[in-house]
Amino acid sequence: MTVEKISDRYQIEIPLQVREALGLKPGDAFEIKAIDETVVMVPLPVGTSSHTDRLFGKHRTLWSGEDAVAYIRKERESWRD
Repeated sequence: MTVEKISDRYQIEIPLQVREALGLKPGDAFEIKAIDETVVMVPLPVGTSSHTDRLFGKHRTLWSGEDAVAYIRKERESWRD
């Protein structure tokens, strides 16, 4: 285990062993979140630039066999008095 300090610019150096183990390079992106007072950093796949990119296609089986336009029309119709 290595201990790192936050710099004046709120930067933290990722130790060499971790960089090598994960194959990290300058410019790689991370998702960073706090879970129960713990900081979790998850490297994003190369080319992933946003949450939208990562979620694209997720749960696509949920809509298989469903006509999206017909579903929306049915929902909108239910809103009418």
